[in-house]
Amino acid sequence: MRKTGVTGVVAGMSLLLAAPAQASIFDEMGFTIGGFIRPEFSYSTSSKDNPANQLGNYYNGVSVPRQAYSPPSLVPTILGNLGLPPLLPGQVGTWTTLPLPPVPLVFSDTASPGLRGVNNATGGGTPMERVDNDINYAIVRSEVELGVRFTQNLNLVARLRAIWDPKLYDEFDAARYRDVQGGISGGDQALYGGKPNYFQYRVEGDSSPNPLEWAGDDYLIYFPTLVLEYNNGPLTARVGNQQIAWGQALFFRVFDVVDGLDLRRHSVLDYAQEEYSDKRVPALGARLGYQLNEELLFDGYVQKFQPTIYGNPNTQYNVIPSQFTVHDRYVEGGWDDKLSYGMRVKGNYGQWGFQAMAVQRYNPDGVFRWTASNHNKDLPTNMGSLGGLVHTTLALQGLDSGALLAQSAFEASPGGVYSAQEWFRYAGFARLNAMSGLNASITEFPSTTDLFATPVSTVEQAYNELNTFFIAGGGSLRGHIAREYAQEEVFGLGASYVTEGDPGSLLDQLIINFEVSYTPDRTFTNTSLSRNYITEDSVTTALVLEKYHRFSQAFPATYLVFQHMYRSVDDLFGRHLSGYGGTENKAADGVNGAHYFAFAFQQPFPQDIYRIGFATLYDPRGSILVQPGIKWKPRGALTVEAFYSYIDGSLGGANPNDTLLSTVDYADEVTVRLTYQF
Repeated sequence: MRKTGVTGVVAGMSLLLAAPAQASIFDEMGFTIGGFIRPEFSYSTSSKDNPANQLGNYYNGVSVPRQAYSPPSLVPTILGNLGLPPLLPGQVGTWTTLPLPPVPLVFSDTASPGLRGVNNATGGGTPMERVDNDINYAIVRSEVELGVRFTQNLNLVARLRAIWDPKLYDEFDAARYRDVQGGISGGDQALYGGKPNYFQYRVEGDSSPNPLEWAGDDYLIYFPTLVLEYNNGPLTARVGNQQIAWGQALFFRVFDVVDGLDLRRHSVLDYAQEEYSDKRVPALGARLGYQLNEELLFDGYVQKFQPTIYGNPNTQYNVIPSQFTVHDRYVEGGWDDKLSYGMRVKGNYGQWGFQAMAVQRYNPDGVFRWTASNHNKDLPTNMGSLGGLVHTTLALQGLDSGALLAQSAFEASPGGVYSAQEWFRYAGFARLNAMSGLNASITEFPSTTDLFATPVSTVEQAYNELNTFFIAGGGSLRGHIAREYAQEEVFGLGASYVTEGDPGSLLDQLIINFEVSYTPDRTFTNTSLSRNYITEDSVTTALVLEKYHRFSQAFPATYLVFQHMYRSVDDLFGRHLSGYGGTENKAADGVNGAHYFAFAFQQPFPQDIYRIGFATLYDPRGSILVQPGIKWKPRGALTVEAFYSYIDGSLGGANPNDTLLSTVDYADEVTVRLTYQF
């Protein structure tokens, strides 16, 4: 999609002074400088908060009955101790054989159901409240861009961006739960041990893995661009920290595979017509372009691999449920030393256009799997609890519950999963399989056998085993997952055609563009979070129709665009489609293929004082995003923008976990920006 008429954040907001430099040392040397300051504010019109966060959790304040059961390996022993008839020959105990109680009563949670935040084994602790923030997003942002011309051929371009968040939200504070189950003590405490950290991207072994970036819990300063640019006739070379945009489209990315996205600020919910212009993660690298002739361009790059940056736990747009602790192995796994590289060829022949690309990269989105918590914390030791009984039973065998849990994917801490119902619902929310996820967390960690965990084959068994271990854990268990990165090759072809029709008709100068990318043996997160990732060929296609059409001589031309995308094995967010379809009572059964439709227009008014826009993204399985907007420029240095995002993740009563947008359907909001350029 061409930039003309659809303005990106940087292109549309940065004002570079066009006047000659005030002073220069050499005849050819000069500079330009300019920038802007802009507060941005999003007011929620929804009655929901982000369910991926502790204070927006579906189950806060909801009592969920939980029933403990005897682990199958202990069924014969417990039957004998209770004086009950033993199992008949050939019978095998399962997680449905022997409920606990009848004896002792405290082992059951039916009288005191699971309530998030409460230590149910002792009756103490604090329930977690559920909040509804009126403000989803509030930042003050400034950018300064400096251009230095050393010679006719050599330039420096530097763009510095600074962001501050005053934190006008109701925030979760893990410190409140330090006396419940020993507190949330595992994982990076800068992310999980207190209030939300809005901007630091932290990985295992490195608290600042992004070059040319400085961040704290409420501020971010970085260079999205810091490059030396050399131009000599058909040759252009750029070296330094830079973003590479090979594709510009609303919502869809087919050729735009070079950089990951920075989702710390407003996730994917910024103005759609800005086409990810300030979302791409910059990387140190070199880019070389050569215009062979008027029709043919060669463009190649090599750069340091930098991952997509997700929102931190309990920040406003976090997408990874905060009941789970993430260990990002970007540095520990050696991916911070990896390089990505690729090449693109673009050509024109009359009304036709062609392009092709080949890229070898590490997928910046990453893949996730269960990992050992490495956090030694015992199950509750008081004998009035099921956890105390398990701890004592293990001790009599010379085993330690904390050491065994440290070798498993779980820790007994608050703010985890409190009930089987929560486990199943959030597995569906994350497009994972609740049943196979439980089994993988058992079979891939041998220490769980000593903790009496066994794989299950039915939903009922899964419910009983999960609730048993949540009760034994003193209320909840927090899961631990590792983020890793897989190398892949992406190949793409594209063709475009400009139609000719009657002058002024809708079919005159209509640009038809088709793109397809193919990734052989692409690696996806397994819907069980198994270390055995899904490997499958992936095909993505996009058909884009765009045009400028003048409906009235009194108004400038209207920009119109229609898009269709097909994805063979994953959705628009990169989640494998086999994880779709889960509910509170059913494991995911998956869907085949994904289709998405987008439509947008932009209409400037005379003198371009006003500009209205509209964009929508539709998933035929049952979700839609509608985003109207307006831009007002009352005078040269001042711009006011507003847009509304409406999201419905379950149109017509569809299962929300069968659709794309249900993950973010809490984020109905009005966003306002006030920009002063200098």
